[in-house]
Amino acid sequence: MTTTTQRKKRKVHKAKLIEHLPTNDIHIHLEGADYLYELCGDTLKVMGEKVVREEVIFIPARLEKNRYIEHSYDCQACRKQDISSIKRAQAPKAPLQNSLASPSVIAWVMHQKYNLSLPLYRQEKEWQNYGLLVSRKTLANWLIRASEEWLQPIYERLRQYLIKEPVIHADETPYQILNRSDGKPSTSQARIWLFQAVQESQYPITYYHSSLTRSRENIIEVLSEEFEGYCHCDGYVAYQNIPGLTVVGCWEHMRRKFVDASGDKGQAAIGVAYCNQLFALERRFENLSTAERKWQREIQLKPILEEFWEWLEQLPVLAKSKLGQAVAYGRHLKEELMRVLEDGRLALSNNLAERKIRPLTIGRKNFLFSKSELGATTNAIVYSIMETAKANGLNPYSYLFRLLTDLPNLPFRQQPELIETYMPWAQGIQDFCK
Repeated sequence: MTTTTQRKKRKVHKAKLIEHLPTNDIHIHLEGADYLYELCGDTLKVMGEKVVREEVIFIPARLEKNRYIEHSYDCQACRKQDISSIKRAQAPKAPLQNSLASPSVIAWVMHQKYNLSLPLYRQEKEWQNYGLLVSRKTLANWLIRASEEWLQPIYERLRQYLIKEPVIHADETPYQILNRSDGKPSTSQARIWLFQAVQESQYPITYYHSSLTRSRENIIEVLSEEFEGYCHCDGYVAYQNIPGLTVVGCWEHMRRKFVDASGDKGQAAIGVAYCNQLFALERRFENLSTAERKWQREIQLKPILEEFWEWLEQLPVLAKSKLGQAVAYGRHLKEELMRVLEDGRLALSNNLAERKIRPLTIGRKNFLFSKSELGATTNAIVYSIMETAKANGLNPYSYLFRLLTDLPNLPFRQQPELIETYMPWAQGIQDFCK
């Protein structure tokens, strides 16, 4: 007999959904002859009112232009003595010199491309509908220049925080780049890499890195020689034998191998059942402290793992069959898959990285490729900042707007410590960009 559980639907009252919106009260009154009562002809008086419905209205976006006019001032007394005393008020610096693009426009282009996955060729048409005739080439140029000049310092600071994390998750996905800077033809090896801090980290960071290859040099370039800690990954050999990096295997990948090998029947089904037991126990440990989680894993998880390995080692398989490939995968990564017992901060799977790389894969389906390496690097920078902003509870558009407004007017290159006040977890940013 099988039992099914139905998830209760959460009732969300309509009033709760729109309680934060500004309200326009529209009063409906009787007019003209309706004010007179038809039986006696006397004038009616108001006796009460009733709210009969609420509705949400949409106000389409519109463009305006700001014209900055600097005023000059002079000291009349000094002028009489032939002393130059002219002073001129200084307008705030624009994010892009000799450009029509304001911080709000650039931030909105980024929001639409990287948060809503709207390609630039479609944005081009939308800006035309607003009354601004701007080409997709110009939009791309805005993104590249703004990223290079103002977002790059934040991006590099995120990397510096990331390499100090004791536990991270990593993944990579193919990404097509049409034109290489060295003139060589593009290949299918181009990648976007993801490095992710754990959810419980003091500094939640989602960091993307663009490259032309899938080589281990990319991992070393991002993590440098300073990283010392655990790295969850899918078993890709490039992560192995990097000084300071301890690989943690992914049991979800192990489970998928058995599922691919007809996981609903035969020996493969036994492998799936073992993995399911592990995940069922892990869900029970979810709200425990890291120390208690490590202890419970030692007591409850370890016996199942030992039983699994004993079964796997004795399992006769054909090497080239899917089940044989699953068994080989497990045997090859036994040490990495057992590593989850070493620290309560570690996870049973690398699902966190797979979830965090999904925004990029969704975007890739829409804009397909980057025309240049510079464009791919821009994608990595903006995705990193927007996804990290979301991980820190910020509105990504508000955060980008703040960066593009303030940074052009700050001497942060001479005073790098100023960047700290613009990191996503800084109190001022938290107060402004929620």
